[in-house]
Amino acid sequence: MTMRLETISEYLVEKLAAATSEQRKRAVLAACDHALKAVSLSNSVVDLSMEKLRRGEMFSPRLVLELKDFSEKLDSEYFDFQESSEEESGFDANALNLFSQARAVSALAFGGGEESLLSSAESIYEASAAVDDSDTLLNAVLAALSEQ
Repeated sequence: MTMRLETISEYLVEKLAAATSEQRKRAVLAACDHALKAVSLSNSVVDLSMEKLRRGEMFSPRLVLELKDFSEKLDSEYFDFQESSEEESGFDANALNLFSQARAVSALAFGGGEESLLSSAESIYEASAAVDDSDTLLNAVLAALSEQ
């Protein structure tokens, strides 16, 4: 099965596959932290989720659902902005920010829902889509994977 992260870095997927569970958790934390700071997103659900992620706690199904719902809400707002900006024939930075925030929240939902290679890869992929400079994020992820 091909993972979306492979489209960005096959090397990173290989490193994730060879990593321990703890290393993958640190990599996901680094990716989510970087993405959320980049999009300046903070609210009660996001903050609670990041605290749980920092403590290495797996999210409850309810929390994952809340994050997915929030991500879908942001995506919906993004699509609404896209439609209105097409009519006005202009680029809207607000729309792009909503897209980036939705990706960051989605990264968090994948990252805390379960610990597996696929969920870790999806989390990191979503986080990389949230930021302008994905190289910096990917370097932070690789550094986290290198920690013993």
